[in-house]
Amino acid sequence: MESRQRVGLIVGVAVLIVLGLGWGVWRLGTRFAELALQSQQKAMAVAKAADSMPVKKGRLFSNDEVYTFLAAAKKAELIKDPLQRCLAYPDPPNSHWSAAAVHAYCQYRTQSVMSFADIQTLIQNGQAAELDKRMAQVLDAQMTQPAARGSLDRTFEQDFDGSFDIRPLLDAWKRDSPNSAFALAASGYAYEKMAYKARGAGYMSETPQSNVESMDRLLQLADTDLQQAVALNPHITPAYGAMIEAGGLSLGDVYLASAKKHALANNPADLSIYGYLLWQAQPKWGGSIKEMRDITAMAQAHAAENPLLMLELSKAPSYEKLKDCDCHTAEQLAEYPTIFDQVSSSKQLADAGTAAESSHHLELSVVYFSEALRFDPGLSDERMHRIYDLNNFDESQWAVDEATRMLQSAPNDTDLIKARAYSYESLNDYPHAVQDMQAALVINPGDGNELMMLGSMYANSMHDWDKAWETDNRIVKMYPNEPYGWVLRSEIQQQQPRAGLRDTIDYFAAHFDNSPQAHKLLLEMRAALALQPKSLGGASVAKSMPAG
Repeated sequence: MESRQRVGLIVGVAVLIVLGLGWGVWRLGTRFAELALQSQQKAMAVAKAADSMPVKKGRLFSNDEVYTFLAAAKKAELIKDPLQRCLAYPDPPNSHWSAAAVHAYCQYRTQSVMSFADIQTLIQNGQAAELDKRMAQVLDAQMTQPAARGSLDRTFEQDFDGSFDIRPLLDAWKRDSPNSAFALAASGYAYEKMAYKARGAGYMSETPQSNVESMDRLLQLADTDLQQAVALNPHITPAYGAMIEAGGLSLGDVYLASAKKHALANNPADLSIYGYLLWQAQPKWGGSIKEMRDITAMAQAHAAENPLLMLELSKAPSYEKLKDCDCHTAEQLAEYPTIFDQVSSSKQLADAGTAAESSHHLELSVVYFSEALRFDPGLSDERMHRIYDLNNFDESQWAVDEATRMLQSAPNDTDLIKARAYSYESLNDYPHAVQDMQAALVINPGDGNELMMLGSMYANSMHDWDKAWETDNRIVKMYPNEPYGWVLRSEIQQQQPRAGLRDTIDYFAAHFDNSPQAHKLLLEMRAALALQPKSLGGASVAKSMPAG
């Protein structure tokens, strides 16, 4: 998974960091090297993005503001009741989040919805009529009760995800209840999601013809069921969302326009419908920022009726200002507090955290990751990234506790083990940090990155030169053609000090002096050698190479 690759770097990539950013970055620790690499890998059009940015309107969060925010967030996260925990959470510093929208979104994210297991039991027991009755109650609550806004939408999203495995169950529901608008809507919704999966995420020109044909066939099946569903009950909002997406996939602009017209005529204040409309209006699908803004304005006309619609305010400016922006200037980074001055969806907040982290602005990422977790505590990757961020604001014990809780359900997750090791190291608890790194190596003995982290910890944090040397021997033996082991070796020989630096320098010069960055490191090694006693500089290459 891409997000995991941010934390677990392969050996060759780690070496590029050392050679690309110099000796100092390596000494500062693996985490900062990883963050630097993230920015390099993106290779975004920074200059182009900067040209489109207006004059700065907001400002970045100060350290004091972040410390205050985290203290309140940590206190809120101790609350067991999900709704009260969400409501007690602090908003981002200097933001103007609508209390009504926050309250509505907390209710939306914590409400209970009918489980697929319950639906399956009712159908298999011949109780389709009872299922229809319960679905009607959910729809009625969605339309009449503020605490139940979006409940039918969330039920469909959670239970009818387009898996082929659920197809027989939905067909059985339709057979047992042939005039059920809910059975038809669920069937059509699932067909459309199956079509979306068949289409895939690549460009149409790269999509196999068999996939396109499968998508088209499934969309026709979806349309048949969806049209019947809304004819029977025009207020089943998930059906319109599926129709809008189907229009964007293949059924065309006329179909999409009709779906949009009927959706808004019957359900003018539904969050899910506006979400689908904003998706299809994105420039990458042939829409425009203006179209996104127009849809947002339509949604805000109904925000008093449904405060959840305020979540859509950030989508157009976020797409325009932050998408594909490797933002680094003060003006660019100040867009974050401006765009997210109002409450946004957990996904938008998580994306903001990821983008801010890639720009090395952890004062932004730790806040936005926290807000994403406020509304969706199940975001495991974002929680792991926040573990790293917490260490930069004197919350390493919190980070350790978070990692420990996550490891209870995933004890062999080496990414989590390394995150906790980093947090222990930040607490100067080197025995536990080493214990975690060794545990990670037991699970994944061939992971050179873990070896490098362990060797760096022994050398730069603990000054346990013998263990650092032993670990470096393993690195050099496993990866003789990679420079990192030799860089670590020279560091040990300089700092301990230990004999053999001259031979390490000669080997490095012969094998790795092939770039300006590597040559700079070589010059630094030679400068360090000049300061060493002559008695330490004359060991043979045979003594420097690991045995075996």
